[in-house]
Amino acid sequence: MMRISSYFLYVTLIFLLLLPFGKAVAGWNSFIVNFDKNLYGKGAQTWKIAPYDDHWVYFANKNGMVQFDGNVWTVFPMNNFSDVRSVLASTTQKRIYAGGINEFGYYEPSEDGELVYHCMSDTLERDCRFVGNVWGIHEADNILYIQGDDRVVKYLNGKYTAIEMNAKIDCSNMVNGILYIGTDHGVWVLVGNTFFPLQGADILASNRIRGIIPHKGGGVIVVTAYNGLFYCNGRTTVPFITGAEDFMRENEVFCVAAQDDKIALGTIHKGLLLIDCSTMDVKYFNENNGLRNNTVLSVAFDSRGNLWAGLDSGVDYVSLSSSFTNLYSYPYSYGTGYTAAMEDGYLYLGTNRGLYYTSYPVRLNGNLPDIHPIPQSSGQVWNLCKIGDDLFCLHDRGIFQIKGTNMYRITDITGAWYCQEVMGYPDRMYVGVYNGLYLLEKQSGEWRVLCKIDGFQDSCRLFEQESAKVLWVYNSGSITRVELSEDLTRQISVKSYGVEEGFPVERQIYVAKIEGRVYFTTPHGIYKYNVHKDMMEPCSDLNNLLNGAVPYTRLLEYHERLISLSPHEICIANLGTYKRGANTSINPIRQSFLELGQDYEAIIPLSDSLMVIPNEEGFALFTVPEVRHRQDLTHSVYIRNMYLTYPKDSLVYTANFLGKKPSLLVDYTSNSVRFEYGLAFFDLDGDDIRFQYRLNKGVWSDYTTVRIKEYSNLSEGDYTFEVKVIYPDGTTSSDELSFRILPPWYRSVAAYVCYIILAFLGLWYIYRWDDIRVKRKKEQAVVEKDKELHEMEKEFEADKARREKQIVQLEKEKLEYDLQHKSQEMANLMINFVRKNEMLTEIKSEIIKVASSLRGEGAREGKQLLLVINSKIDSNIQSDEVLKRIEDQFDLIHNNFMKRLHARHPDLSNNERMMCAYLKMNLSTKEIAPLLNISVRGVETIRYRLRKKFGLEREDSLTDYLSNQL
Repeated sequence: MMRISSYFLYVTLIFLLLLPFGKAVAGWNSFIVNFDKNLYGKGAQTWKIAPYDDHWVYFANKNGMVQFDGNVWTVFPMNNFSDVRSVLASTTQKRIYAGGINEFGYYEPSEDGELVYHCMSDTLERDCRFVGNVWGIHEADNILYIQGDDRVVKYLNGKYTAIEMNAKIDCSNMVNGILYIGTDHGVWVLVGNTFFPLQGADILASNRIRGIIPHKGGGVIVVTAYNGLFYCNGRTTVPFITGAEDFMRENEVFCVAAQDDKIALGTIHKGLLLIDCSTMDVKYFNENNGLRNNTVLSVAFDSRGNLWAGLDSGVDYVSLSSSFTNLYSYPYSYGTGYTAAMEDGYLYLGTNRGLYYTSYPVRLNGNLPDIHPIPQSSGQVWNLCKIGDDLFCLHDRGIFQIKGTNMYRITDITGAWYCQEVMGYPDRMYVGVYNGLYLLEKQSGEWRVLCKIDGFQDSCRLFEQESAKVLWVYNSGSITRVELSEDLTRQISVKSYGVEEGFPVERQIYVAKIEGRVYFTTPHGIYKYNVHKDMMEPCSDLNNLLNGAVPYTRLLEYHERLISLSPHEICIANLGTYKRGANTSINPIRQSFLELGQDYEAIIPLSDSLMVIPNEEGFALFTVPEVRHRQDLTHSVYIRNMYLTYPKDSLVYTANFLGKKPSLLVDYTSNSVRFEYGLAFFDLDGDDIRFQYRLNKGVWSDYTTVRIKEYSNLSEGDYTFEVKVIYPDGTTSSDELSFRILPPWYRSVAAYVCYIILAFLGLWYIYRWDDIRVKRKKEQAVVEKDKELHEMEKEFEADKARREKQIVQLEKEKLEYDLQHKSQEMANLMINFVRKNEMLTEIKSEIIKVASSLRGEGAREGKQLLLVINSKIDSNIQSDEVLKRIEDQFDLIHNNFMKRLHARHPDLSNNERMMCAYLKMNLSTKEIAPLLNISVRGVETIRYRLRKKFGLEREDSLTDYLSNQL
């Protein structure tokens, strides 16, 4: 009986669980960001994912442990360069644990922020070191568990314990402090150092276990590869029905992750399966709706509720928390979206390729959307407009009326932009075309052209009516006011409005009509027309109601709500209030997900909570959040790296998951630095985001989009670099990094210590120098005394020498006087000798005259007597005694010249010797001739003989020879 009751209870539970299930989500596809494996070194498989916080995510990849900081992917290989199979981001130990093949360890930031690997498996005992593939790492109560292929290694207080399992371990997980393992023999739990089978889970023994996750009501959910999910409470095990059992059976579940009420399952053949346990809604993600690869090897939720998927090739990020979803994605595209409309259970989609339709609500279920083209609609669709009960397609080929899944051309108009019912005339409408404006009227249920507005030839892209005959026309970003005649058939006046008329810009101005009044959106907020001044002025009411005077591209009214669109946000306000408050919803748009078509932006409400946004990739669905809150962007900007740039780039700081910022000391020789900063991928990003930076609380820089800043030649001191991001809605976020530039070596502490030591040495040296100086002074005094004595002695000697010199001078003068006297005597002697000889010669000549004049008998005796006298005269002229005396006197005066002449030239005759003496005395030839008692010619003859005897050449001077060489 007990057995029957258990069986009945089991069947009843299955029936109850089946009732709410089997429902797929009637929404669109979440945006998926694909990350190619080339970003992180081409490592193919990603086996595990571990988000740390809002920014940091770690992956167990084929190439190593991969870090993603929101901007940059970095690979950290293990010591043995094996595939990394598991990763655990430990918030308690502040470490990133990683396991490979027969190796495991952890990474933690070094002083400069760079991750450093510490191998733990090297310290294992040899008999338990070979753990095989480390598929799981878990921690609880300061105990670390490392799951290998057939054992679990337990680490506590520096000690390892290997716990063997007699089965292959396929998966493991820590649930409420208990380690569960899935094996080919069922599910087991670790109690102490022993494995025990999970009670009541015998039916799982034949299943391949892929994962074990907690159930919010207690117990666990066991995920199998082919047979779906099972709920185990420790007593019984029952299937956990999701409605996707056939899908799991066909595509083989490989991995699982859970967060709150959501369960994500990765499959081998068909991508991702997401189950919301609170509603039992099911979502599918595969290659049809954006997933890069259908083989999902790992999944993990981040703190924002979004989903990471590690694929067989690459990594994908599924933005589950975003209010935006997309209808289709590349390569299954239907073109760029321009407009949309919902009518009679159909959602019509206007693209650059034509008009398409699908049933509404759109049901996807992981397959391609059921979208079909409207026949004969190929080409550019500009707008879908509803007038009364009629829906119109404004097409490059003209205006068409849509009826169900077909459309029909209603006029021969071509190139239609937009249409609008004429105010006060429900059976008439204006149609803006490429080259003007048409007026149409509904007659007998058919629309016909009344006329083309005469005088208006400009393109009429969009327009709004101030009244039936006054239109504000938008075309290519400019605004024109057109006034028509009473019968609405011709243009009366036209005026363009720009900066001179009050607008802040000339272009990028759009027209809208709110509560019966025309307004204009600009890059500087909303403006309105002042009819009295014929000028434009800011509309503070609507600006305050929305997000202030910020750029807006579209503005519309829907069900008493004001909706604005810009490239970076959607604002929704209640028209019943007059200032921004709790009723204003500001919803940022991530431009990495959604890129609006420039000048063709549009937002089409389907209901109060759903809006379609055409974009470059197709169509997005915006779901208005039930809870209005802004994303916390307080810490969205961060400084990624700091480099020293001289003499070459050197990384001194890199951001890390712990947010550690070291005390950076920079050598003065490397005082040029570069900072790299940015936003994490998870935060808002786009062209409208600006940065500012400053150093040491200085003036903030101008706005910039550049994410690098360099400083060079910084002086020594403490510095703080700050960077701030300014989002389009005015929200800011900042980060800072402090560092110190050390002084140059000659101004360092060590240098100052040296200076002090040198100063003491200097003082000691001065003291020693002074002491030595005193001693030297005393010695100098002695020396100077000695010097004085020496000087006195020198003076005495000098005086003595002077006196002696005076004596010598006197003697010299006396000698010179004597010499002069002797010379004078010799001169006188020579003069007398010359005079005597002259006189004798004259007497001799007179005697000869007398002798020649004698005649007669007594003349002979007289002549003989005269001849005797003449002979005496000749002998007197040639007297040797006189000559000897002259030579002696000459030698006395001229330093024995005659003796030296005789010694060198002994063969000279007396006349020749006297000739030399006379030449020595610088006597002329005429003066020498009488002295030698010869003629002038005889003197020349003697000179000639002397030159020959002296061996002189023609050019040699006889006088110089006698004066200088004898």
